[in-house]
Amino acid sequence: MPSRMAVVEVRDVWKRYDATVAVAGVSLRIERGALLGLIGPNGAGKTSLLRCIATLARPDRGSVTIFGRDVRLAAGPIRRRLGYMPAEFGRMPDMTVEEYLNYFGAAAGVPRAERARRVEDVLELVDLRDRRDTLVSAGSTGIKQRILIAKTLVHDPDLLVLDEPAAGLDPRARIEVREVLLELNRLGKTIILSSHILADLEEICDAVAIIEHGQLVTHGAIATLTEAMRGPAEERAWRLRVPPDDAARAEVLLLTLPDVRGVAREHDALRLRTRARSANAALRALIEADVAVLGLEEDGPRLEDVFLRRTEGTIL
Repeated sequence: MPSRMAVVEVRDVWKRYDATVAVAGVSLRIERGALLGLIGPNGAGKTSLLRCIATLARPDRGSVTIFGRDVRLAAGPIRRRLGYMPAEFGRMPDMTVEEYLNYFGAAAGVPRAERARRVEDVLELVDLRDRRDTLVSAGSTGIKQRILIAKTLVHDPDLLVLDEPAAGLDPRARIEVREVLLELNRLGKTIILSSHILADLEEICDAVAIIEHGQLVTHGAIATLTEAMRGPAEERAWRLRVPPDDAARAEVLLLTLPDVRGVAREHDALRLRTRARSANAALRALIEADVAVLGLEEDGPRLEDVFLRRTEGTIL
């Protein structure tokens, strides 16, 4: 089956700032419609790489191709199809939200006749229609983050490059931003975002790239990366939730089953290890013993495990 068209091709890119090598020989291919998470320790080179992709920094060596165009030769046409959201707010102007979005729509070349509709669409998408007349500078961190996302979208770009879009947000605002990103991806946008919130990336991204010391440590589908960390193929770990009053009885019963290789209590659940295909037998035994099973899920490796194993946590 042929692969999807590459929207971004990064080939052996190097970027240096004085004596510091921020990006060291990174190569990465991002296909149309992907939602890619870029992760790494502080100072790993994530922002430098994103700025190269967003045409805001020129690679010292190597090349970046967006929509089949070299960023060094066609930055203007690329920027008309690309939306970049920086990690920092910067100084927010004394404009209303609507004025701010109109300003960026005009700067991006959106025709006057279309601008009002585009602004209305992005205000609705990020749930800011009732704040159109609020000063941009007066918004909370969550509101400002949504304003920046709206500004990034006002010219309807095909590629979004977002640097820490959920930084500093409370849990509710994080969920709202996450839902916006998923909706944009469903609409066909290709999205690259950096984040330190691995649980969010694991929930919304189909692939990740891990960078450290400016180098690409690993990249690929999250399912593929986590599967590679599993233990012996014949053994699986499971997380079982039962009522607290049934926990002791369930633990004793499970330990009598021949295919159960271990049981441990962990907070509100039991963690058990079984032969690969024996979870159903354990579940059946509990139900027959009248133990109320509230939940059973495989307790496999997570994105956090991949990150911790593949990085050292040091900075440049």
